[in-house]
Amino acid sequence: MILPSYLQTVRKDLLDRVSGGDILINGSVSVPVQAVEISSHPIAGIKDGIALQVSAQHVASVPVITDVKLRTRTGAVVAEKTGTIEMNGAQFVNLTFVIEARGGV
Repeated sequence: MILPSYLQTVRKDLLDRVSGGDILINGSVSVPVQAVEISSHPIAGIKDGIALQVSAQHVASVPVITDVKLRTRTGAVVAEKTGTIEMNGAQFVNLTFVIEARGGV
């Protein structure tokens, strides 16, 4: 079992690392993270999950997103997603990355 105080430490650490980071879109286009927050809603099927909600500006040269990586300001990958998101002229993109905190052995 993970203590709530440790989970709070992990949340703060994630926010600190991702703030000032970027989103790598389709392996080639880097977009700065404009805003990041942690959702307070429970995540179905994940006991100690953290949902990072990340906002970035839309890139006109990317009409379809198939792969995104959330990176820290030093370039370390924190989380990634695959799928198909058609931008259809959207002005910005909001993504949610779900991270599961696990205790040590």
